Amino acid sequence: MHKLLIKERPIDRERVSGTLIIISLVVIILSMVGIRLIDVKVSNIELVDGGLYTVITAKGPEDIDKSDILRIERTFTKASLTGAPVELDKIYTTKGFVYFTSLDPFFPIGQQLIQSVDKSVDTGSQSVWIPADSVTISEVAPNILQNANLKLVQPFSYAIGTPSNLIPILFTLIFTQYLALAVGGISIFILVFPLRIEMEELETAVSQEAEFCSTDEHRTAVAK
Repeated sequence: MHKLLIKERPIDRERVSGTLIIISLVVIILSMVGIRLIDVKVSNIELVDGGLYTVITAKGPEDIDKSDILRIERTFTKASLTGAPVELDKIYTTKGFVYFTSLDPFFPIGQQLIQSVDKSVDTGSQSVWIPADSVTISEVAPNILQNANLKLVQPFSYAIGTPSNLIPILFTLIFTQYLALAVGGISIFILVFPLRIEMEELETAVSQEAEFCSTDEHRTAVAK
């Protein structure tokens, strides 16, 4: 009976690729839910004294100084209903990143925090600020500075206020999500690409057969 079932349902490329795609989708969804549950929300940013700020999170307050800031990202989008421009700011610090938008009530104090280390925010000419101790931004090639800074902030790519015991779990979920995306993408490529080749070969064979049949019919008509 078992052998009969195996013969009826052979393991082929389509079944393996389809199974991997389904598994990848399930893993991606579960990892997204896990990241969502671990994510820590920011409710307020307060200026304490001088260059010291307190970020109020769902897990408690975190104090940051401008010397803790590693990177500032500023992007712009439009609200889905009104179409008004919305600014999205992400500040990477040595204690995690702070994310807020121009719709948040603490946006002005967040802008003040950015301006404490990046004066170009006033003109909006610098969307990404990258610190440099001994040189200025203009003295270093942007791509070199960009790559160096991305490596610098990678260990702190989690929301500020995230408990230290959850950080390894968070990075594991992120790695699992990327791995599932890679496996799913390769599976889709394996599933679709040979199918295209088979379709092209089938179309070629059909056209050749049709051409052969027409030629044979023509010869038969001439012979008659």
